[in-house]
Amino acid sequence: MQEKKTTSFISGAAILMAANLLVKLIGLAFKVPLTYLIGEEGMGHFSDAYSMYTWMFILATAGLPVAISKMVSESTALGNTTETRRILRVSLFTLISLGAIGTAILFIGADAFSKLIGNPLAANGIRAIAPALLFVSIMSAFRGFFQGRQDMTPTAISEVIEALGKLGIGYMLAYLLLPFGLPNASAGAVAGVSGGALLGALSLVLIFLVKKKNLFPSVRVEGHVQSYGALFKKIVSIAIPITIGASVFSMTNVIDMAMIKHNLISAGFSQEEAVRLWGSYSGYAIPIFNMPPTLLVAISISLVPAVASAFVSGNLKGARRSVQSAIRITTLFSLPCAAGVSLLARPILLGIYNNGNAGTMLTILGWAILFVSLVQVTNAILQAVGHVYKPVLHMAIGGIAKVIINYVLVSNPAIYINGAPIGTIVCNAIIMILNLIAIRKVLQVKYSLSDMLIKPVLATFVMGGAVLLAYRFCAPLGRIVNLIPPIAAGVVVYMIMLFTLRAVQKEDVLLLPMGEKLATVLTKFKLLK
Repeated sequence: MQEKKTTSFISGAAILMAANLLVKLIGLAFKVPLTYLIGEEGMGHFSDAYSMYTWMFILATAGLPVAISKMVSESTALGNTTETRRILRVSLFTLISLGAIGTAILFIGADAFSKLIGNPLAANGIRAIAPALLFVSIMSAFRGFFQGRQDMTPTAISEVIEALGKLGIGYMLAYLLLPFGLPNASAGAVAGVSGGALLGALSLVLIFLVKKKNLFPSVRVEGHVQSYGALFKKIVSIAIPITIGASVFSMTNVIDMAMIKHNLISAGFSQEEAVRLWGSYSGYAIPIFNMPPTLLVAISISLVPAVASAFVSGNLKGARRSVQSAIRITTLFSLPCAAGVSLLARPILLGIYNNGNAGTMLTILGWAILFVSLVQVTNAILQAVGHVYKPVLHMAIGGIAKVIINYVLVSNPAIYINGAPIGTIVCNAIIMILNLIAIRKVLQVKYSLSDMLIKPVLATFVMGGAVLLAYRFCAPLGRIVNLIPPIAAGVVVYMIMLFTLRAVQKEDVLLLPMGEKLATVLTKFKLLK
């Protein structure tokens, strides 16, 4: 039974990872031409509007999908269909209300918010993205519901539709509004987020209507059913600490954004230069940095219902297995990504954007991929077992450290904008360490230093050498072609090293497509642990 649940967890994560990869590729198809169209200054306006939306979005929806997923998972595990239906109704009412309020605040307060972040020209962009809060709130309710049932396909479909909408609508509006100035073109681009969110919400409503009969085959009461008020209180009690933690972390990013530009001016840069440097960091380096962690969000989303279901059923052994598998897989995936992005930072930027100005920033920032990925997964684990306040405290500590480091380093003319990625590394490293300590205490999970650190690090070190050697010979081939051999060499060498060091376990392979046949072959050659 546990094997079936673990397989469901991994297959759900695989579906979401595939969707997230496609979404990121669509995102690149949007962002890359956009950088050519509006440049670093325009991307600065775009990033400012998007950052304000992100903060409000987290305040409105950060904790609720996790709470919905956890509660639906627990009710489903107990066979209580009637309560599951009630959870969805309460969730929709709560999220739509919050989304509408957030949209109104963001739209009406656009001028005040733009001045707060030190860029009055971002006001129209903030207004353009405000409706996205309502549409994303609707998506969050349905996504949390389906994820709680460990059905990741609706979330995956809606993510792809949302990304396609953002691409088509955003780029078209940016192009049409460019003659009216960069701030308006940026506002058009960010309006694509609202358009994409609307399409994503409509797709989820349609999927729900199609699946409704199978989801709720009867209105029979299976066991005790909590009242709507009790369910609302429970959702809020789970969501509030998650939201506080996420909003504290997001607020540090908003403060970070305003502080970085202010400190750059203090370091001797003009207002325009500060906006351009911020645009280079936020519009060029951060999107590349965000790709691997975004793909790994799938593990976190799938992990919450899997661990919560095992935990509420008293299956602590199963919960520990899911936790160990998630941490191990996350490390094996994120560590080589961190090394690859850091080692090939400038070539990647030149290949994608034909602009390598953010090369040093991305070289530093790349190493944060490992820590951010593990923070996502470990936060999800603590939330799944009911310890929702621990990530709040840990993120607050990490956020404070980030603000302090940025304040000190960005003001230094010798370091300036490069202080921002250093702050990100330290912040997430602190949160990761505190989370891992808490998980060990709560679940008595044993970490294998060899499997989770030594073997992946050794494999990554050898991979890094192969990547640098391959790039040295391929550098003259051109800014796009020269990336293919180093990346291919890195993947091949890393996989060889993992199997040579026996860092991959048999149970990991069994969860892959045709896993049994592959495991048989690998076991024959003594490549599996």
